[in-house]
Amino acid sequence: AGASAGAGADDEKMMAGAEAEAQQAQAASPEGAKEEEGADADEGTDDEAGSGQDAHAEGTAQEHLQEHLQKMEDADVENVGFAKLKGANGATIEYTLKKYEIFIGRKSKSTPVDVVLGNSMSISRKHAKIAYNFETKNWELTVLGKNGVSVGKILYAPSSPPVVLRSQELLQFGDKLEPVSLYFLLPVKA
Repeated sequence: AGASAGAGADDEKMMAGAEAEAQQAQAASPEGAKEEEGADADEGTDDEAGSGQDAHAEGTAQEHLQEHLQKMEDADVENVGFAKLKGANGATIEYTLKKYEIFIGRKSKSTPVDVVLGNSMSISRKHAKIAYNFETKNWELTVLGKNGVSVGKILYAPSSPPVVLRSQELLQFGDKLEPVSLYFLLPVKA
């Protein structure tokens, strides 16, 4: 009898672990949530007394998950990315980084860039590069333009090593009297 009681406890632990894994899979995949929902309806007939409450709670969780997934689909996902550049001091630029390397510079037909900072001749066609460094796990700015880039009031030249960027760092390009100013922003950690 002791062995069968122990086996029952082990079965319950395995079932609880399987349910937790299923819930994680559901959160990661809308299709998985729909499949699990159908599977749970088939399994719910053999449960012990009181499982009606569990099934109701599980059904409510499933409904909540479906509502959340629908809200995510309805949300504006165009602005989802790794980081963002947002204009400051009158600059109307807003760029969402959706790749690991971008180039910033002035408007040019011959040298396309990801972020155009205007037509000022004090800004090079390819003035700077922002890239993610996978070794250090940091975003870095490499200065390419001869007039440099100010990061947090410090002017960096093309000969400077890459500068590690922190969230809310102010980047200034071009003319020292009227620079194009952008904030580098990272997502808020939950």
